[in-house]
Amino acid sequence: MVSLKNFSIPVRGLKSGVHEYDFQLKEQFFAAFPDSFISEGDVTVEVDFDKRPDMFVLDINIEGVIKTDCDRCLANIDLPIDGNYQLIIKLSEKNAKDTEVVYLPVETTEINIAKYIYDFVCLSVPMIKVYDCQQEKPLPCDQAVINRLNAKDQEEKTSNPIWDDLNRLTEN
Repeated sequence: MVSLKNFSIPVRGLKSGVHEYDFQLKEQFFAAFPDSFISEGDVTVEVDFDKRPDMFVLDINIEGVIKTDCDRCLANIDLPIDGNYQLIIKLSEKNAKDTEVVYLPVETTEINIAKYIYDFVCLSVPMIKVYDCQQEKPLPCDQAVINRLNAKDQEEKTSNPIWDDLNRLTEN
């Protein structure tokens, strides 16, 4: 099990104001989350931790690359990701539930933000993982898959007289 202790921020004794933290996420970080769809990457995370008397505001900036399979050609690619997120943590005596705010007990001495960072990295991954392969030399694309996709496109473009007649019915 990988230790995520270096993602803990001591809040007791920390002066009010903005504090900056930088984290570098590598394979060891993603290995700490066993069900992760991200197994390796090189991601830089900058956290501006704004401590206020009754709450904490975290501005999280994520930038880097992850290794994944291209949705177009199934080749292993370095997919760039980036994102800016804000996390609000309030200190409360009672156990409140909210989807946009995290509530912690008043006596909390430190906050481990590893899970929040992981969630924001996952949110930064686009739904369709396609990389512009023309930018990289040598091309990471699986050329056999690309050729098959191009052949399928050509096959669809050839006209079928039966469908042409039916399509003309909708034109009126």
